[in-house]
Amino acid sequence: MRPTVKWDLHGFIMTCRNDCVATKEGEIPAALSELIAGKAFQKQLSTYDVVILGRCAHEAMPNTHNRTRVILSSAATALEHKEGGWWWNPSQMPMENMLRMVAPTGAKVAINGGRTTLIYFLQNELNTLHMLRAESVAIKDGVKLFAVSDRRVSFDDILRNSGMQLMERKLIDLKAPISLSTWQRD
Repeated sequence: MRPTVKWDLHGFIMTCRNDCVATKEGEIPAALSELIAGKAFQKQLSTYDVVILGRCAHEAMPNTHNRTRVILSSAATALEHKEGGWWWNPSQMPMENMLRMVAPTGAKVAINGGRTTLIYFLQNELNTLHMLRAESVAIKDGVKLFAVSDRRVSFDDILRNSGMQLMERKLIDLKAPISLSTWQRD
C-alpha cells in the first residue's frame, strides 16, 4: 500500500484596493513590488518547502534565496529541471505527478505570482489563499487577477463563489496601510 503524501498548497496574491495586480501595460507598481520584496513577506515564503510561480514572475523575481522553485510554463516539456528550478507544463503533466517528482515526501507549497498560475491553482486544489492588499493604492484601468472582476463582482465575491471562505482579515501595516485576508477552501 502506497503511503499517503500531503501537499499543503497556499496561494499568495498582492493587490491594490481596487483588486488590480498590475497596470494595463503589465507593470507591477512600486507599492506592490515593495510589498513582494519586503522582509516580512520573504520571511513568510522561507517557511515553505517549494515555491511555484509563472515564467514572467520568475523572470521578474530572481531566486536570491535559493528556494526550490517550480516555474509554470507552456514552453516546458512536462517537467524539466533546468536553469532556475523545475519548469512545468500543466497541460503535459498532471499536478500530482509534478508534486511527486519535486517533493516526493509531501511539502508545504507557496504559489506566488502570475495570473495564470494563481487561477490554475484556484481551480486545482488550492487549500489557502493569502491576499495582501495595499489599501492606499489604486491602479486606474489596471489588470485584475480575474477578467470577470469589475465594479459589480469583487475579488471577494469570486473567491466565495469558487468555494473559498474568508477566515480572517486584518491590517498588518497601519502606516502603509496593508491588509491581509486569509481564505480557505470550504
